[in-house]
Amino acid sequence: MNMSQEDQNTAVTYKSGLTVRSILGILYTAVVVQPAVIWVYLATGNLIIGAAVYASILIFSELAAYSGKPLTKQEILVFMVAGSMATAGVYMGPIFIYNLYFRRHPLVASYGITNALPLWFSPPASSPVWNMRTFFNPDWIQPLALALGLLPLSFLANLALGFLTRELYVKSEKLPFPMQQVTARLCTTLAERSENRLRIFMISITLALFYGTLQYAVPTISEAAIQMAIRIIPLPWIDLNNFMDMIFPGASLGIATDLSIIAFGIILPPTVTLSIFIGSFAVYFVGNGILTHMGLFTEWTPGMSLQNAWQRSILHFWAGPTIALGVAAGILPLVFHPKPLIDSFKSLAKLKSTATSGSISLKMILALFLLGSIGYSIVDSILVPEFPFWIFLLLNAGWVFIINIVAARSIGITGISINIPYVREGTILSSNYPATKYDVWFAPTLVPTQDPEGAMWCANFKVADLTQTRPMDLVKGTVIALIAGLTFGFLYTQMFWTIAPIPSSLFPAPFWDINVTMTTLFISRKISIINPSWMITAFIVGAALQLLVEFAKLPISVMGIAAGVGWPIPYATAILIGLGISKVLGMHFGKQWIEEHKSTIVAGLMTGQGLIVAFSAAVAMILKAIWIRPF
Repeated sequence: MNMSQEDQNTAVTYKSGLTVRSILGILYTAVVVQPAVIWVYLATGNLIIGAAVYASILIFSELAAYSGKPLTKQEILVFMVAGSMATAGVYMGPIFIYNLYFRRHPLVASYGITNALPLWFSPPASSPVWNMRTFFNPDWIQPLALALGLLPLSFLANLALGFLTRELYVKSEKLPFPMQQVTARLCTTLAERSENRLRIFMISITLALFYGTLQYAVPTISEAAIQMAIRIIPLPWIDLNNFMDMIFPGASLGIATDLSIIAFGIILPPTVTLSIFIGSFAVYFVGNGILTHMGLFTEWTPGMSLQNAWQRSILHFWAGPTIALGVAAGILPLVFHPKPLIDSFKSLAKLKSTATSGSISLKMILALFLLGSIGYSIVDSILVPEFPFWIFLLLNAGWVFIINIVAARSIGITGISINIPYVREGTILSSNYPATKYDVWFAPTLVPTQDPEGAMWCANFKVADLTQTRPMDLVKGTVIALIAGLTFGFLYTQMFWTIAPIPSSLFPAPFWDINVTMTTLFISRKISIINPSWMITAFIVGAALQLLVEFAKLPISVMGIAAGVGWPIPYATAILIGLGISKVLGMHFGKQWIEEHKSTIVAGLMTGQGLIVAFSAAVAMILKAIWIRPF
């Protein structure tokens, strides 16, 4: 029987998943796995949270099986949901260093913005914290206090939207939630021990340990021991631009070397992987080559590095198309399929005031959402008193409510979340706020930049129903995970910052420069750099592709192409290699075998990489401590 049908036709008996074992798993993720997640983010710009948590679950499930009492599906779900929050330090720790990096960036200085940024955004450019590389300084009090103070408001608002959409789409409409059906089955499968899975897992770990030793251990330990990183495998990528200069001047090509990126190609749907590569290849290989041939890419010179070519081409040519394609990919599905949006509000009108089992009352849901959204707006208004309060309220309450309602319904029907990018930026640009004031651009808002969090709570609550897990156990586990994740996340970020500057050869943080460029284009209102005709053309291309997907059933992902345009080509090449590895394994062992075990392979690779990163960091810190100790 289909799990959703079972949920509809029988009363659900909820069981607890928040136990000593699941809490230990959450703490293990925060303490042991999180440093690897932060390291990979600083080294490659990618987040490997899902794979890292899955690897942790595999380890704990096997240990529990050896003890004679396997983990239950309820414990695994709590571990899975809360474990992803146990790596919350990757969102909070590095972002503060990025904010300071932003303030000190030459591009920001060239627009005269450096000293105009508020102190609650980052310490001043003259602060000693940049050279000291430390969070333990009074200059950090305002930024840290603001971020940590707003966290409960954000949590409550998104949690309330999660419970609201649960009532709408899980309990009232009983939407199928196809991907959550898969997650529920995964929890059930992981609760059962498989010797074959364990063997594949250990082989993957061994391969990752060998590769990670060359890529991470050698340069990290040598940097700490002799103040010179011995690099055997280039990071973040192999730069092939010099080779391309002789064949197709201006074109960029490279291969990312981090295992986590290659692993994405193993596990992502082939359509998405190919679409990402098509988007990146069309822009940075073909596009840059044509621009150079036409004499438009004047900043390109023979021997220019892939990093510089990528950054400069985005600044002068591809920033606008990237924005336009992102908007097209986010909004066109709603244009072609308006029914989910209409039905969402119809369902909202029919919602009863009494809560179903495992939920909270409608009055409490609305109270929590208003507390979070209005509270956020009040803080924003205090930080930027000259900006209209009603616009903050429109963003934090109105837009956040709408996009979560729509995204949750999209997940319930298709399994895919949706979001419309640059709503916040467009709202600020269309306001009458003076162009010479920059503080509003740094005011924190609830507007999601990725998948709306309330909709993701709804998805998790659906899995809780399918696995008969108490929904409040997910909430309690997440609170524990956030506290542990943030505490250890800051400590690990501080530790890595002590080892080497960020960015540096050890921690390239390759996306930071591009993020600075895109943000500066908005806040300086130097939109003249962005060619409107290019944006219109990119939007038309996105619309045409979406039409082909809708009516000609073209096997591409417009969202994947939009993502590829925003990715450097080495990353797109690496995930294509991952797809090739998946296909080769499928040809050798069979298509069914690779479908069953590719998640285990990826989890093993991430576990091995995590272990070697943690070991390398520990050795480096010991060597650093010995080196600075007086004799």
